[in-house]
This record gives sequence, structure tokens and C-alpha cells, in this order.
Amino acid sequence: MQINPLEFTDRCEFGTYKTVPNPKNGNPVPTFTPKFSRWFGWRNQTFNQQYQLIGVTDTDTKQIAVRHDGAITPDLRVRIKDVVYQFVLFSPDNRSMRETFDLLTLKVVTKP
Repeated sequence: MQINPLEFTDRCEFGTYKTVPNPKNGNPVPTFTPKFSRWFGWRNQTFNQQYQLIGVTDTDTKQIAVRHDGAITPDLRVRIKDVVYQFVLFSPDNRSMRETFDLLTLKVVTKP
């Protein structure tokens, strides 16, 4: 699978949820807190990949590619255009080459 870094046209934020007090009533509210951002490109999933995910998780998933970065771990959340996603599958490319990419299969976070 060829990945062209010139297709990385969108920006996403990686972060976690932290509990902060609601300014109106003081109740604790989970809030997405970004740690860092990266450029990414959308990837199309093949039908075979979608069918494999049916038996494992939800079928409403998205796949993105980012340059390999050791700071990206499966416990992080990803925010793209105000929608927060969690990892379904994380496929890092740990080879010691210059052009390595991580594939992230994501689904929308339903409950932080």
C-alpha cells in the first residue's frame, strides 16, 4: 500500500479526556484536552477490511494515516473537526526507515 505524504491535507489533535469543573455549576465534566497535533490523510478501507471489522467492532469506522511518531499511543483520543475518536486498531510502522507511517482505525467516542 503506497502512502503519499502529499495527501496529508488535514490536521488532527491527539489528547486525552480530563475532568474539569463546569463554570456554571461546578459539576465535573469530561473535556478533551489536546496534547499535540499532526497532519494526516484519509485512507479508504477495502470491503475485506470492513467485513473483518464486523466481527470485531462497529462497522462505522474511519481510517487515517500519519507519519510514524512514538508519541502516538492507543490510549490517546483523536479530534478531527470537533469530533473525538478512539482507536479501534493501531498499526504503527516501527521500521528504521525515513518514510514510515502509522495506520489508525478510529470510531467516534460515544462516552468519554
